[in-house]
Amino acid sequence: MNNHKKKIEAWRIIVFVISVAFIIFIWTRKDIANIYATMPTEQIFPLVVTTIAVSLLKITVIAGVVLLVKWIVGKIKKK
Repeated sequence: MNNHKKKIEAWRIIVFVISVAFIIFIWTRKDIANIYATMPTEQIFPLVVTTIAVSLLKITVIAGVVLLVKWIVGKIKKK
């Protein structure tokens, strides 16, 4: 019997939680609904795309930092 379960690494959970919290914080802080309600229709789509792109970029940076810290800690532990 094969008892190898896929282990969820702690850094993945940390990145996921930080990413979700960040997206919720950014999208609620900007009060997106009020901005969209007062904006001309032709400007809404570019704003949505830009907001999503910036959010994904910031999440990528957060994940990269977490992976870098994980790598550094791994190097220190091997010494």
